[in-house]
Amino acid sequence: MQSKETFLIPTQARPWIKPAAYISLATISCFLFTAFVPPLLDPAMAARIPVLGGLPGDLPGYWIRFVLSFSLLGLAPLVLSLIFGDKPSTLGVNFRTPLLRKPLFWLLVPVAIVFGAVGAASPDLGNFYPYSRDLIGRVRAEGMLPFVGHFAAYFFLYYVPWEFFFRGFLLLGLAAGAERAMAGPDGKQGTTVEGLAPALVAALVLFQTMPSTMLHVGHPLSELFGAVIAGIGFGILAWKTRSIIPGLILHGCLGLGTDAFIVLKGAGIL
Repeated sequence: MQSKETFLIPTQARPWIKPAAYISLATISCFLFTAFVPPLLDPAMAARIPVLGGLPGDLPGYWIRFVLSFSLLGLAPLVLSLIFGDKPSTLGVNFRTPLLRKPLFWLLVPVAIVFGAVGAASPDLGNFYPYSRDLIGRVRAEGMLPFVGHFAAYFFLYYVPWEFFFRGFLLLGLAAGAERAMAGPDGKQGTTVEGLAPALVAALVLFQTMPSTMLHVGHPLSELFGAVIAGIGFGILAWKTRSIIPGLILHGCLGLGTDAFIVLKGAGIL
């Protein structure tokens, strides 16, 4: 009896193809992202980038980060996952998780913003963020509109691809691949995602934490350690809820608190 699922790339006979493809793409994406964003991308290199290099101030490096995160961490894994038959909902793009209907979760939103602001009070983070240091001067001169535009770009072009890539593509995507690999030769499922061994789930959570932490190399040391905790915490949250949305919201709120505190203080508003 054959599986009713249809894949552009058949993986039933060779279940290693999907994880090999996912991990290969993840490796290439992480390498290119690290190599072509600051601090490895210095201002002189950024100024030579077509189109973006002509932007004023520190905007070339600022926008190349968002372009690369959207394309390498968002678009590329989305296309590959669709080729292998994984729907976005399988990779955690799921707004129906019961956690989003619980008042306790929404009470965590302001807590995350405050937590991000408290962390921003440290000199190392205060001197590193926001990604565009010129943003502080623009807010001082023009008001809050530049900051609103900054955070909209930050959320949709950076945080959304980030959570999709690590907690969706690498964690939930590889878990779905493990489920199919355990199917019997007749195509019937031998287990479900919910039935995967706890040791395998823990390994997947820790696996996606490694590259998500390594992409923070060059950031302040306190944030590098925090990335380990966040990688594990958001990974567990995505696994428990089968959704990247709760973690995305909390991650975005942490960043909002951090950047808002630094920008408002630097602009003399706080």
